[in-house]
Amino acid sequence: MQSAIATPPKLPGSTKNRPELLAPAGDWEAMRAAVLNGADAVYFGLNQFNARHRAHNFTLEELPEVMAYLHGHNVRGYVAFNILIFSDELEEAARFISSIGAAGVDAVIVQDLGLTRLIQKLCPKLAVHGSTQMTLTEPMGIEFVKALGVQRVILARELSIADIRKIHRSTDMPVEVFVHGALCVAYSGQCLTSESLGGRSANRGQCAQACRLPYSLIVDGQQRDLGEHAYLLSPQDLASYDLIDQLADSGVCSLKIEGRLKGAPYVAATTQTYRAAIDALQTDRPLELSRQQETDLAQTFSRGFTHGFLDGVDHQELVHARFPKSRGLLAGQVVAITTRGVVVELAASNRSGDEDGFTRADTLNVGDGVVFDQGHPEAGEQGGRIATVRTQGGNKSARVEISFERDGVDLEQVNVGDIVWKTDDPASRRRLETSYSRDRVVHRGPLDVQLIANVDQPLQIRVRDAAGHEATVSSDTPLQRAQKHPLTEATFREQFGRLGDTPFELRRVMGLENGCDAMVPKSVINELRRKAVEILLEQRKSEQRADVADPDALSHSRASIDANWKDAFTAPASPHLHVLVRSLEQLGAILDWRNPARGAPVDSVYCDFEDVRKYKQAVTSARQAGIPVGLATVRIIKPGEEGLLGQLAANEPDLLLVRNLAGLTYFKQRFGHIPLIADYAMNIANEVTATIMAENGVRRMVPSYDLNWKQLCSLLGRFPAAAFEAVVHQHMPMFHMEHCVFAHTLSDGADFRTCGRPCDHHKVELRDRAGAAHALVADVGCRNTVFNAAAQSAAEFLPRMKELGLRHFRVELLRETPEESMQLIERYARVIAGMEDGRATWRQLRVLNQLGVTRGTLE
Repeated sequence: MQSAIATPPKLPGSTKNRPELLAPAGDWEAMRAAVLNGADAVYFGLNQFNARHRAHNFTLEELPEVMAYLHGHNVRGYVAFNILIFSDELEEAARFISSIGAAGVDAVIVQDLGLTRLIQKLCPKLAVHGSTQMTLTEPMGIEFVKALGVQRVILARELSIADIRKIHRSTDMPVEVFVHGALCVAYSGQCLTSESLGGRSANRGQCAQACRLPYSLIVDGQQRDLGEHAYLLSPQDLASYDLIDQLADSGVCSLKIEGRLKGAPYVAATTQTYRAAIDALQTDRPLELSRQQETDLAQTFSRGFTHGFLDGVDHQELVHARFPKSRGLLAGQVVAITTRGVVVELAASNRSGDEDGFTRADTLNVGDGVVFDQGHPEAGEQGGRIATVRTQGGNKSARVEISFERDGVDLEQVNVGDIVWKTDDPASRRRLETSYSRDRVVHRGPLDVQLIANVDQPLQIRVRDAAGHEATVSSDTPLQRAQKHPLTEATFREQFGRLGDTPFELRRVMGLENGCDAMVPKSVINELRRKAVEILLEQRKSEQRADVADPDALSHSRASIDANWKDAFTAPASPHLHVLVRSLEQLGAILDWRNPARGAPVDSVYCDFEDVRKYKQAVTSARQAGIPVGLATVRIIKPGEEGLLGQLAANEPDLLLVRNLAGLTYFKQRFGHIPLIADYAMNIANEVTATIMAENGVRRMVPSYDLNWKQLCSLLGRFPAAAFEAVVHQHMPMFHMEHCVFAHTLSDGADFRTCGRPCDHHKVELRDRAGAAHALVADVGCRNTVFNAAAQSAAEFLPRMKELGLRHFRVELLRETPEESMQLIERYARVIAGMEDGRATWRQLRVLNQLGVTRGTLE
């Protein structure tokens, strides 16, 4: 559905694309800050089904009020519905979607593929934007979701401008990108860290931000001294206001500011900045921020600014690793401790384009908040509000003595050499708050008016807005001939142009070019203006509603599953065991383990190697042993990396383990004879998504790792259990990231061309605060995965899984030796075959595995 709010036109006198400015709102104050500082659109979440569970959010009941406010200011509203939806939630999700459509929401931002299809059946007029949680990084995946009904995609933040340009050239899908705010270290939609460590899934809006915690680097069994650099997975923030021209030229239709968890001053500062950047596109000069704009931007929230991945990969710049929180402005350094306070040498007042990415504070004032940085924030830091400021050595001195309220700062814990950050500036905050303290319409839509003003006939006025809505109104009585003051264009403009409390402004007036003999009372013009505006607003409101087309869409979808898929998957008579290996040595051990007397035999083996050159040997070995072999795709494919998929197929495996929509599309179109297994990364959380996978030729699929036992049961009750393969032992893949920790910490290289590939020479773990050492593994695309140190086992659930109809079970190896691999497989084979109790096996595995074993997400 096209929004009734007109999209931004090309700039006057310019051929450049003028992107939409899309700002966040976690509450009403932030929404006003976005609207009144020039946002073209605002995205926000409701109190259910959104990826910012900790934000204040909005209720379903107040949604009509929210949309009336936005549309009354000519601003579009997008609801974030960007989480995975479980089978037992689909009814409630459908109810929400119906209300969202009725409220006139301009688009809904969706992660779940099944929900996308359900929306198309339920409210086909409701526009769907593919969330960055869909992990869309290349054209094939984008075309896949387009076929499901997605009308815009929000690209992964790990793409460069060059990547974005390639995507734009390969698809007609409108693309949206993030331009400012926090960067997740892991690919959105692919991070399982919070789920794995604490049962709080990022795919469900409950990210625990484990990437912002300190980690020790363990290299070949020894801790590497990194000095003050402990926050190895905490990226600096994205700021790309100086790249807006390039992003517009690359075809981006919408520029998105991150920050639904941030306050209204942040929303105001960022919206102001990017509004100015977009408006500056009509000139040939780059945007030059004022000093105030620059400091406001950093003061409201900054961990240090970079271009993120927009310039390409730079592992040294992305993560400075010194601290994980917002620091604000760099104020200076402690040079002395006095009886009253501390003496600070102020940092030089520089632009944020400095190499370190930090904006300098011009001064320190009474009331400012500061923190003293000793390089180890995890150990606690001193900080507080300034009570007095004394300049040392004259007004032009670069040194000031600052003091604090009694007990505000423990000066004994402050040291000479500490870095001083200005974390809060009340004056800046008050100035930003004034920008949204008084309501007004920033974006007024133009009205064109055609008059027919003839003597002895009623005055007729036809109005038309930028979106094409029209209204015609007429006076109740005929016009009289003017004796002294005939109607002029100036008089008409003065009266009809009084549109202050409406979303309109008067543009063209037609029909008075040749003069007018009639006299028109001002009261008549005012009354006709009121009527015309009412008609236009009602037309817009009616057009904005997305009415329910099929209230029983979910029931019909489920009935279709029963009719078309109930008997499409044949369950084997006995359970099947599948094993994923990550080395030729592990593969050799599994191929040697063939005695069915020890339990269920291995029915197939998947290979997931960093060195894809070894796949040919792996396929040959498995064939000689008579075991079907599958090869796993990488989790991410970027433009130009399709050759990685072709390499897999060239090895002629018996199966392909697919982990992205690009692989699903590529193999279906070119290698339809090779059976496809949809892995966990496809985020299959409900029966509608499972149906989409089945329709695209998937033979088996792995349920989402976000499902607990109850939710898994619900899924298996709605789609044939024989279609699923349950992973019953694994080290959960937590972070999957473009950022390479190997390159960042063990080299000076910015990317794979200059890093020397330390991943080929060292075994690395990241040790967390609890002492768990999580394995760090690189793939062929130089992307890193952090695996949970503790294995997750579903051994005690196996009997119940078989009762539900599951017949395919997988064990995944990580760094086990050949001997450990054989022992592990034998234990699971015996449980799967019913020769050993699952609960006892689970306890024994906890004893045998020094890193521990958890029940994981099934609990």
